[in-house]
Amino acid sequence: MIMAKRNRKAKLTATECRQSVRKFFEKQARFKQVQSQFNELKAQFNSDMEDYFECEGIDKSMTFSFDGFVEGDLVVNRIQKSSVEFDPDKLEKALGKSLAKQVIIKRYEVTDMDALIAYLKECDVDPKIFKSFLAVSKSVDTQELDRLEEIGKVTTEQVQGCYTIKRQNPYFTVGVKRGHDDGEQKW
Repeated sequence: MIMAKRNRKAKLTATECRQSVRKFFEKQARFKQVQSQFNELKAQFNSDMEDYFECEGIDKSMTFSFDGFVEGDLVVNRIQKSSVEFDPDKLEKALGKSLAKQVIIKRYEVTDMDALIAYLKECDVDPKIFKSFLAVSKSVDTQELDRLEEIGKVTTEQVQGCYTIKRQNPYFTVGVKRGHDDGEQKW
């Protein structure tokens, strides 16, 4: 197989290959340098915008006009993603058993199978002892919870206090907006 590759004619000469390697390496090094500078600029920009938005009481976005710079206005958007984490135990208490069974996923793990089998063989099974061999993990099926809320089986008041909201650090985007909105604040 190696011999077959050696017999094939290369598209590049050794000199051309060497030049290609050098050119790629130089471009790659330049790209990494520019990327590093951009990341520093981006971090400073996000910090500056967060400070400005907070001081000016701006929640989501602002628009700047630059005549002749771009075709349209530049819009700065503040984006802050968040996630909701439910406490399955609190949610189970808040919803009651029948609704909780629909949205809480329980996983049972046998921690000592040999002891469990020996016990089951020996005697009639006592549920409390049987459960002592199990580890239970709970998670919430948020899609099902959302569906139950949409159809009215679960209310927002019922799940209040059963979750925490984790907010990520905000970041900012800049884009071109063509046309004008009358109700928008311009800078």
